[in-house]
Amino acid sequence: MTITFPSERSTLSGQVGIQGTATHPNFNSYGVLYATGSRVTGDTAWQLDTPIAWDIRTMVVNSVLGTWDTTQVPNGLYVLALVVYEVGNETPLVHFVNNITVLNEETTPTPEATATPDAEQPGTEDETGEAGPPPAAPTIVQPATATPRPTATLAAAAAADEDESGGDEGGLLPAGILSIDAVREAAKTGVQFAFLLYAIGLLYVLAKAAIRYYLRQAKGNPNS
Repeated sequence: MTITFPSERSTLSGQVGIQGTATHPNFNSYGVLYATGSRVTGDTAWQLDTPIAWDIRTMVVNSVLGTWDTTQVPNGLYVLALVVYEVGNETPLVHFVNNITVLNEETTPTPEATATPDAEQPGTEDETGEAGPPPAAPTIVQPATATPRPTATLAAAAAADEDESGGDEGGLLPAGILSIDAVREAAKTGVQFAFLLYAIGLLYVLAKAAIRYYLRQAKGNPNS
């Protein structure tokens, strides 16, 4: 699994086809995510509501993984993540690409034309010369509200010791990999191990003192 395009330090604009390979012997699905920043860290905020691709159930080999419309994001630095899920495993394998620049030409908004009042149309007055009632306001139908997309469950993670290409398979930390319970359990194990070493050292000191005491008694009473 890898992203072959774009590579690190690439500059993108417009519609960009993210290319690469997403395969696994126990393949279930894959997705492509983006986030702001020059490198992946523990605080990287992945755009889970607007992924480039998500829950794709077909493996891809050296082809387009998804299309990223970079005109929908501000110009700046971004990172990408290819996420591959195995069947029966909620912890994904991940490949990162760091330091990608989005640079789209900023468009100047066109000023709106000022509406010119319409000239009074004939026939709007009654026979007495008085103006008739104003026309009824048109009914404007509001567009339907878009249905929110499902939020992908994936926590951001840091990629430490990445290679020069920025890749790190299995480096993304989903929710639950580094939890408070895990830290407490590790601390509890360390305390128990320290007490065990302390008890062994204490027994050694007591045994040594008992042997010395016995030798002194034996030396003081040679006929015993």
